[in-house]
Formats: sequence, structure tokens, C-alpha cells
Amino acid sequence: MNHQATPPAPLPVVMQSPLGARMRINGRDVDYFCGTSYFCLHGHPRVIEAACAATRQFGMGPGTLAQMQVYVALQDELQAWFGAEHVVSLISGYSSPMAMLQGLRDDFDVILIDAATHYSARDAIPTLDRPVHSFRHLDAGSLAEELDRYVKPGKRPVVVTDGVFPSSGALAPLADYRQAMVPYEGAILAVDDSHGVGVLGSSGRGALQHFGLEADGNYLAGTLSKAFGALGGIIPGSQSLADKIAANAMIMRGASPVPPAAAAAAIASLRVLKETPAMRANLVRNVSHVRAGLRKLGFVLADTPVPIVSVRGDVDFEQLRLQLDAKDIVVKVTKASGYSDAPDVPTMRLAVFSEHSPEQIDRLLSSMAELL
Repeated sequence: MNHQATPPAPLPVVMQSPLGARMRINGRDVDYFCGTSYFCLHGHPRVIEAACAATRQFGMGPGTLAQMQVYVALQDELQAWFGAEHVVSLISGYSSPMAMLQGLRDDFDVILIDAATHYSARDAIPTLDRPVHSFRHLDAGSLAEELDRYVKPGKRPVVVTDGVFPSSGALAPLADYRQAMVPYEGAILAVDDSHGVGVLGSSGRGALQHFGLEADGNYLAGTLSKAFGALGGIIPGSQSLADKIAANAMIMRGASPVPPAAAAAAIASLRVLKETPAMRANLVRNVSHVRAGLRKLGFVLADTPVPIVSVRGDVDFEQLRLQLDAKDIVVKVTKASGYSDAPDVPTMRLAVFSEHSPEQIDRLLSSMAELL
């Protein structure tokens, strides 16, 4: 009887340094093109020191409803960043779309959701007690058709979508969605913008700012755990929105806030970004560099400022990943349909950071050219 040898399981990726463009993994120093730390703030010395200082002062967490100054300071920084009257903060970015939609639930009657919207928003839907219908991914024409089919006279729709889709890096056509919503009085646009805040828009306020849609009726939920190098969910908006969330979203009553260390880390991250505009400029430059270089290799890519670059084609991406790894370049391959918005073919997902040097990007591109 023939016994086929079982291939060895891949080694787990063991990180041995803070996230960064150059970091230590499995005992090797590597160029890192994965993840979501778009400004590498998770490992910034000021951010780490702020977290340590807050832990020494306040401990690991409140444990009571007593106020701590670090949360007040975070609110001030977030209000300034987003130009908002109030920014709701909560324990995780995953829970922020749920809190946003629960807060708004008395303002809509029917839900239209992009078919590839992230799990965080999908998990919120059953808690809203409203009819829900999906439309084709990134397709404003499909949204218009579904609105016409399901929104009866006098009913108010909410359109739910990611701003930036996390696996593909696709930028939702929010302006086109808004145009499709024009005939429906009171229509709401609700965006999970976890990958957009900090990155998109003239001052980093996210996808709504990028499309010029910062106006009543358009809302976003985001996270501090990606571009902002910390932890926790955020929902910028008016005091009225904050009051609705406090009244309708039980997570605001039943869950602890982020640890003081995470709040202090976010404050430091926001200040570093504000004081160092070159970081955002470098990210724009690096995204353009990567996208242009991949096009020269024959890949078809959208021209957007999104730092998630999804590469697809007639390539054995898993073999390419292993060959790049042998050159100390770490990339991620997403399986077919392996994430909320992943296409039905394998893709290579590259994350571009502001701190990648031009030389690192050139090495990635030249290595790919050599191996393809």
C-alpha cells in the first residue's frame, strides 16, 4: 500500500518585535508587508511610553464607573481630529458598527447592505429588528434596484457598507451610493470605516471626507487599532448621535472602556500624526510606488490611495509567498473567499506602510519580477 507523505504544516508567524516595516519574525529580521499598522504607530517609542506611563498611573483598567483623566484627554484629541461635537469610544472597533446602527435604529425602517460588508456590521443586523436586503458588491446600480424594490413610500432606508474593504482594499463608491439614495427622504448612509480613518481624506478623517460626504445623514464607525496604533472603537458625530447610542446600544452600559494604556497610546498616536504630516505624505508616496511597480509587472490595479493592495492573476501566490519569505520579505496570501470581501480566487494582499523605505519597496518589486 502506498502512503503519501503529509506535507509539513507551515510554521506559525511568531512576532518578536513591535509591528513595523522592518521587524523580527521567527528569529529573522524581515521586510513586513502585512497587517494594518499603516503608520507603524504600534511600535512608536512615544506611543509605547505613553501606554506605560498610563499603566503606572491608572493601572490596567477602571473596574468601576469612576472617570479617569486619560479618557477625557482622548475625547478631546478625537474631537479635534474628526472636527466632531462628540466621539463615542468603546472597547473594540469590531463593536463600533453595531453601536452606531443600534443608536440609529429609530431613524430607519429597512436595511440595504453591500454583500461583502465586514462581519462586524453583519453581526449587528440581527440586533436591529429591521428587514434587510443585500445588493451586489460595489454596485450602485444594484443598490438603486434594491432600494426601488424594497423601500415603500414613507419608509427610510439605511445603506450599510465598508468604506475600505479589508481584504481587497476596494474603496466603496460612496458618492454613487449617495446618489442612488437621493429619492428616499431620510435615507442614511452608515459606513464601517476601520481601514479608512487616519488614512483617507485631506486631514485623515476617512472615506466620508475623501468623497466630500461629511454631512447630516452620513455616519461612520471606526477603530483606533489600525492607522492609529492603539485599540478601541470610535463613532464621531454629534452629541445627539452620542445620546442615541447611549440610550440604545447596551454595550455602552455593559462593557468596560479600553484600558487606560490603550487610551493613552491613542492620544500619543494622534499627536504624532498631527505633528508629523510627512507620515501621511510618505504613505501616499509609498502606495503610489507599490501600485505603479505592480502595474509594470503586468498586474491590473485600481488607482486609489488605499494602502491595501490586492494582487490577483494567473500566479501560484502561495509559492510566490514562500519564495519571497526565503528572501526575508513577508507577504500574505488570502485564500479564495477566505475573508468577508475576499474574491473567489487566491490573492496576495500587500499592506503598505508610511515607514517602508523606497529601497524596501524596490526590493519587493524586483524580487517579484525575478520570481514570476
